[in-house]
Amino acid sequence: MDTALKPHLLYPDDVPYVWEDVAPMLAKAAVHSEGELEPEDFLEPLSTGEMQLWVAYEDDDHINAAMVTQFIQYPQKKILRIISLAGEDFKKIKNFQAVIEGFAIKYGCTAIELWGRKGWKKLLPDWKDAYTVYTKELQHRLH
Repeated sequence: MDTALKPHLLYPDDVPYVWEDVAPMLAKAAVHSEGELEPEDFLEPLSTGEMQLWVAYEDDDHINAAMVTQFIQYPQKKILRIISLAGEDFKKIKNFQAVIEGFAIKYGCTAIELWGRKGWKKLLPDWKDAYTVYTKELQHRLH
């Protein structure tokens, strides 16, 4: 029998207690980024509450997934941005979208934003694929 996983928002003071388990997960997600953030870059903002850490687990011994969110205040609206999401068994996380949407609404957000690989579309079929972010490295021009 499959056990449903539930997402849990951690208090900033609790972040250090799970960091050893969460950091390697976030490192796996960072491999798919453009090098903007490494796991250690999250620790201070998560500990101060500037960012939020979510975990999903079946039991107290094993965290299956971790997610970092942050409120972004655009001039015309406030959104909850999912900055990093990593782990296993995402399909088993019960009410993931409902929990995150409720949290965002509670804090005055009108949307949720996720920058991710195209593969996320399979898990988020009711999300609009609003735009693609294109990047170009310029380091070769900095020397």
